[in-house]
Amino acid sequence: MIRKASLDDLQTIVDLENKVFGHTLGYAFLKQELLENEFSRMYVYTKNNQIIAYLSYRQIDTNADILNFLVDTPFQNQGIGKSLFEHVLLDMKEDGVNSLVLEVRTSNERAIYFYKKYGATIVTTIKNYYETEDAYMMYMEVK
Repeated sequence: MIRKASLDDLQTIVDLENKVFGHTLGYAFLKQELLENEFSRMYVYTKNNQIIAYLSYRQIDTNADILNFLVDTPFQNQGIGKSLFEHVLLDMKEDGVNSLVLEVRTSNERAIYFYKKYGATIVTTIKNYYETEDAYMMYMEVK
């Protein structure tokens, strides 16, 4: 099931970020995004009442920027990320979004390939975007 995230989900999201990425945006940051940032949107994918994926983004006018997107490791390569991403794209379109940007580690070939399947292109390289690595900024139209 895909639904909008709630305050009760935040600790699980933080735990998932640490597990999958080895770091987190942090509970306080996510709480502020969820409760106070009118531009922020956050979705979770649950299976048997367990959060196994999440995606967050900010929407300003007709543009969106993905902040974080992950699928718990044991559930990767099962179409869960695809389902969540496509659900969010539909919601973005309904909310008037027509363009999307995101940043991805230059070494994350799987994610780059995933986004390219949806028409995303690499716009530029951002040096030292991550603590130990550069990022690609990718852009796509939301159709």
